[in-house]
Amino acid sequence: MSELLEPTRDFIVERQEDLAREIVERHWQRRPALEQLYGKQGRARCLEDARYHLRYLSEAVGAREPALFVQYVTWAKTMLMARNIPVEDLVANLEVMLDVLGKELPASMQIPAVDYVKSAIGSLTLANDNSSFLDPSQPLAELAHQYLSALLRYDRHSASTLILRAVENKVSIKEIYCHVFEPCQYEIGRLWQSNIVSVAQEHYCTASTQFIMSQLYPYIFRSDRILRGTIVAACVTGELHEIGARMLCDLLEMEGWNTVYLGANVPTAGIVDVLRQNDSNILAVSASMAFHIRAAREVIAAVRVASPATRILVGGYAFKIAPNLWRNVGADNWAKDASHAISLLDGLDDQRAGAQ
Repeated sequence: MSELLEPTRDFIVERQEDLAREIVERHWQRRPALEQLYGKQGRARCLEDARYHLRYLSEAVGAREPALFVQYVTWAKTMLMARNIPVEDLVANLEVMLDVLGKELPASMQIPAVDYVKSAIGSLTLANDNSSFLDPSQPLAELAHQYLSALLRYDRHSASTLILRAVENKVSIKEIYCHVFEPCQYEIGRLWQSNIVSVAQEHYCTASTQFIMSQLYPYIFRSDRILRGTIVAACVTGELHEIGARMLCDLLEMEGWNTVYLGANVPTAGIVDVLRQNDSNILAVSASMAFHIRAAREVIAAVRVASPATRILVGGYAFKIAPNLWRNVGADNWAKDASHAISLLDGLDDQRAGAQ
């Protein structure tokens, strides 16, 4: 059955628009009251949701990781309920998806896709853990709280002052990145999911953190460092969540690495070219959204051909959901956060030293 998973993924991707439209059509035929409740705008949003369902399902099937789709559906449950969409509507939509897949997928492709959707429906009966990412027991918890509060009231100046004052008081940059910036970014995402902040607020907070990170560069880049090597880091094609990879590169610079950070949405050919141009044999690849796993796999395959000696480290939220996913995409290892990535790279250093 495993050899059919990639064709199943490709079939769903190629037929995504037709499948999404049929799902919505059947759903609204079964529930005529939806038209009165949500109108044309609601129907358009339902179609958009169906596309997302199919994108996540196809990637989960292709990656052989049902957890990717289950996690997405439980996330969607919280997001929709916060916007007054009852969980029953999501269950009904997924049940219609089962019917449509049973009708449209070739018989040999139905089992994995149907099983993944059934698992996701079953997960909707479980309680979601939607607790805050700002844990008062963690280091710098009060600073993180004050920092996020400033951003949420659109006060970037105060947020910047808090961070710069902490640095002046000998709080390390690494601690600020790991215990302030990182949990605050996760918390901002949770607040959007819970319909507490808007997309515009989320973008403002992220842009402000990126700006404040740039203010810390004089403390990060040192001319007296002993260079340990060069690392290329990039987000795969389509991936726009770049701040995690950027934070990693800043911290690696402090550890003595020269980093070539390419940013968001980088074409595969560009990543390969930069590895060659910079004589780097370490690549860090970021993919936060599960439907970008395929792009990560393509990058890694291309690098294996062009530069077989390159060690490849992957990271991003998708790899946290499915801890064995890094093997599936062909990477050498994965990092759950920046500190973990630094430890893994230290291990590579030790291996190289031992081989000399």
